[in-house]
Amino acid sequence: MIVVGAGLSGSEVAWGLARLRVPTLLITTSLDTIAALPGDGWAFAPPASGLLARLSVEAGGPDAWRARDLHRAVKRELEREGALHVLQSTVTGLLSDRDGRVRGVDTWEGVPREADRVALCVGSFLAARLRIGATEEVAGRLSELADDSLYEDLEARGVVFERRRLTLAGDDLSPGYEVEHSVLASGEVGEDGAMLRLPGLYAFGLCAGGSPDLQQSARAGVAALRTLAR
Repeated sequence: MIVVGAGLSGSEVAWGLARLRVPTLLITTSLDTIAALPGDGWAFAPPASGLLARLSVEAGGPDAWRARDLHRAVKRELEREGALHVLQSTVTGLLSDRDGRVRGVDTWEGVPREADRVALCVGSFLAARLRIGATEEVAGRLSELADDSLYEDLEARGVVFERRRLTLAGDDLSPGYEVEHSVLASGEVGEDGAMLRLPGLYAFGLCAGGSPDLQQSARAGVAALRTLAR
């Protein structure tokens, strides 16, 4: 299994699969932004089960989490799993067989990665444009650059998208900003997360049209195991 994106959804998916001894490759553009939150003080109730639920108990409850501490704790737990490998890379497209079934991904370095199934958990990073005032960047979150290649590959395969805007208020340490990004349009993803026109490909969380709420993103990752563990 390949999981693309190591936010809350992707981390939950990859950790859950590894705990079930499913060989899993988790690909993230930066090891420093695994389970990254928009900023400190973003406490939220974790799912009833899964990685964040376990860490919440250890930390004494979600109010004890700070962004840096959560990142370190999630990264530590992911790296402990023997069935899971975390790779810093950028996915630029999909690999598929003659029948059109997705069999892996291409990466920015030109190294193909093959798997039986691929799960997209890329949040707000599809065709992302971040704006602060009159300044625009190709980024899915503050200080996190995006790459349009995966979006363009999916679009070339006939996948339909919708545009959304995500607005985050500033705090004492960072300015407020807006991210305009693409999500999979209604009808592209089945109730089980499977991409209807691309067998072997799944999508969960915000990129699949889900809620930007942090709790819902984590829950989407936990719920994905019901499909992917089959």
